[in-house]
Amino acid sequence: MTIRKLEIYYTVSEMLNMTEAAKVLYISQPSISQVIKELEEEMKVKLFQRLGRKLYITEEGKVFQKYALRMLNLYEESQKVMEDMREVRSGNLRIGASTTIGTYLLPDIIADFKQEYPKVDIELYITNTQEISEDLLKNNIDIGLIEGKIVIEELETMDLWEDELIIISSPNKKWKKVIDRKKLEEETFILREKGSGSRKTYEDAMGIRDKNVFVFGGTEAIKRAVIKDLGVACVSKLTIGEEEKRKEITVSRIKNLEIKRCLKLLYHKDKEFSRLIEKFIEFSKGYNLSKN
Repeated sequence: MTIRKLEIYYTVSEMLNMTEAAKVLYISQPSISQVIKELEEEMKVKLFQRLGRKLYITEEGKVFQKYALRMLNLYEESQKVMEDMREVRSGNLRIGASTTIGTYLLPDIIADFKQEYPKVDIELYITNTQEISEDLLKNNIDIGLIEGKIVIEELETMDLWEDELIIISSPNKKWKKVIDRKKLEEETFILREKGSGSRKTYEDAMGIRDKNVFVFGGTEAIKRAVIKDLGVACVSKLTIGEEEKRKEITVSRIKNLEIKRCLKLLYHKDKEFSRLIEKFIEFSKGYNLSKN
């Protein structure tokens, strides 16, 4: 049974005239007769009865007519849905994002993206790079957006944006805009948890600290701790706009050292990107980080 056969059957069941149905469907009357015969053999019931020159639909034919209409409507609906997805008029996108990207960058990107594609549904899960990798391997998300480096055979990355990490301290310390790295050795340092991309980037640039360290599970908590003068921290420049405007923190950079990193797209190498995923990646790559 095919959609074409259903279409032929339903047209005949409505018109009850094979000659007229043949004209509407642009096929020969013998072809229509053959299709009706094949359907009756397949379902082992009579769908039509001919009395003289008139064609009548049987009780079985009336029941099948309802199902044929439902199947044709579902097929038409599926075609419209597929067209909408091809043209990114609808669809669902599951994104896993590490904390900095998910909290400080993606809400603006998603809001702007939804302005262009309002019927698209986006699910955002904020966690660390390690858990995003695991979710990609299990196909729990479609793409990941991460700050850290990852080396897993099944996963691949693509650079999207460049981010800078800066040193933040309480205004009470009266630190200058450029400081010597030795100054940091004298301070209690506040770090994210292990598995965080920000922590990994800092440790790659500065070395691993094992003394005078606080560990906080989120950037907001780290910023509050710095404001309360519990220590200093290294965070993404994307995260401190409001606090810097309110002069609640001092922003410094390390003399002769820039701590920069690429914010990356992470995806399974066997993942076939839908048009929606392709559009979102293209949109994200062109996003201006200076807007944040």
